[in-house]
Amino acid sequence: MNKLAQDIYDVLKLELSEITAKMILEEKCKKIGKCSDNIARADMKRLMPLILSPVLLFGGEKKAKAIREKLTLLSEHLT
Repeated sequence: MNKLAQDIYDVLKLELSEITAKMILEEKCKKIGKCSDNIARADMKRLMPLILSPVLLFGGEKKAKAIREKLTLLSEHLT
């Protein structure tokens, strides 16, 4: 898991369980043809909506909003 993936995972596990956070991150990285070892800043635009869909399902609207805000801040700091 590279630094960006670790940062995303850390955001997810604040609102979800560690297992759920890891599962979502790994599955959504796969969906864009990457793994958590090689995702990059350029992948955030495609990755964020994919991550937020199961977050809404598993965590509800409040947690999805909190995670979206944190991931947005994270992606802005990468530019």
